[in-house]
Amino acid sequence: MEVKKLYDFTYTLTKSYEEINDRQALIDGFIKAFSIFFPVKDLKIFLMDEYSYILKDFTKPWENNVNSLEHEKIKKHFDNFLIQKSQYEIEDNTLLFPLAKQHKTLGIVWLVSREKIEKSEDFFEILPLVKAQISMLTSTLKDREVIKINSKFHQTLRNIAQITQTQYELDYILPIMGEMIDRFISEHLIYIFLKNKNKKEYKLIWPNKCSDNKIYSYLEEINSKSKTILKQDNKLGIFPLTVDAKPFGAIVAYNPLSKITSKEIGYLEEITTQASATLSRAKSYVEVLKYATLDALTGYNNRHQFEKRLIETTSSAKRRNEPLCCIMSDIDFFKKVNDTYGHAVGDCVLKTVAKTIKKELRESDIASRYGGEEFIFLLPHTKLDEAIVVAHRLRACVEAKKINIEEFKIEGVKEISVTISIGVSEFDKGDKNPSSLYEKADSALYSAKESGRNKVVIYG
Repeated sequence: MEVKKLYDFTYTLTKSYEEINDRQALIDGFIKAFSIFFPVKDLKIFLMDEYSYILKDFTKPWENNVNSLEHEKIKKHFDNFLIQKSQYEIEDNTLLFPLAKQHKTLGIVWLVSREKIEKSEDFFEILPLVKAQISMLTSTLKDREVIKINSKFHQTLRNIAQITQTQYELDYILPIMGEMIDRFISEHLIYIFLKNKNKKEYKLIWPNKCSDNKIYSYLEEINSKSKTILKQDNKLGIFPLTVDAKPFGAIVAYNPLSKITSKEIGYLEEITTQASATLSRAKSYVEVLKYATLDALTGYNNRHQFEKRLIETTSSAKRRNEPLCCIMSDIDFFKKVNDTYGHAVGDCVLKTVAKTIKKELRESDIASRYGGEEFIFLLPHTKLDEAIVVAHRLRACVEAKKINIEEFKIEGVKEISVTISIGVSEFDKGDKNPSSLYEKADSALYSAKESGRNKVVIYG
C-alpha cells in the first residue's frame, strides 16, 4: 500500500473531526476521506437507537424510517454482522461495514461508489483501523452532544426558576415556559395546558393550536395522584403540573413518528417539577402583589397601581378641566432578544429601557409597567402636541442607547440596541370610562407595530 495514501486518508478522517462539531459536516469529512480510495456517490451512517432498537440515520436521528425499504435492507445487514461477525459486505457498488465500541456493535456504515467496488488490498487491509476510528469519532461527537444537552437542560431549569423575577401573570410566564421547553425538547411538539378552576376540562395556553384533539381526552385522566402519563405507544407524554398538591395544568410532549425516550421523560419530569414550583411561587406572588405598588424589576408602578392612578388622574383632569395624555410603548422584537441571548439579558434590556425613559420624564409623569415588555405613561397637564414631542423624544433616546451585556459573557457580543413602538392618546373629558384613555393609546401602539415598528402613532 502507498504510505502517502494511508497517511492522507487517516489525516483527512482526523481533521474532519477536529474542525467540525456538526454531524452532517462530519459525514462530509468522511466522504472526503473515503474518496481517496473510492469515487464516493453517497455515504450514510446508521446507529442503533438503544431505546427503540431502530437504526437511525446519524445525521437525521429524529426521522423514523422503521417501515421503509431502506431500513429493512440496512437492518438485514446489521443483523448479519451481529450473527456472522464479518468485517464487511460488498454488493456491486455498495460497501457496508459495522461500527463497534468495546465489542458491542453500534451501527453500520453504508457507502455507495460511482463504480463497482473491487476488493483491493490497499483499503481492506486497513479497514479494522478505519472502523475503529469512525466508531471513536461518531461516539465522541455524540458524547459531546450529551454534555451540551445536559448543560442546556440545567440552563432551562434555571431560566424557568428565574421567570418570576420579572413577571407573575400566567398569560405572560406560561408562553415563556413553553418556548424554553420547546427549544430544549426540539424533537417533540410541546403544549402547555391549564386546568379550568371550576371544571375538569383543560385549556390550551401555548402554542395557539393543538394538532391532536385526543390529547384533551387524555388530560381528563389527570388526578391529584397522577404522575407521567404515556399514550400512543409512548409517542405522547403528559406531565402534570401541580400547585398546592392539586392538578393545575400539564406539559404535553408529542411526536407522531417517534417514541419519547426514557432520557427525555426524565428531563421532562424534572422540568415539570421546576415549572410547578415556579407556578406556585407566581400564584403566591400574585396574592402579595394585590397590596404592592411597584414592579420589582423596573421600579415603575405595577399594573394594579397603574389602574388606581388612572382613575385618580382622569378624575383630577375632569375636575380641574386640565389636559391629560397617555403614551403606551412596546419594545420591538423583544421575544427575539430573549430567544437569542436568554431571559437574563431580556431583563437587563427591560431595566435599561425603563431607566433610559425615566430620565426623559417629568416628576409629575406617572410611569408603569403594564405587562411583559409594555410600558405606559400618564402625562398630566399635557396637551396632545406636547405629548407627541415627548413620545418622539422617548423613541429616539431608546434607539440611541447602547445596552451593555458584557457581564453575561455572550461570545462576540458586548452590547446590543433595541427600539420601541409608541402609541399616543389624549383624554376626552366627556368619556365616562377612564380605561378608554389607555385603550386608545394601545390601539395606536398596535398600528405602530403593524406599520413597521420604531415609530410613533397618534390615535384618531
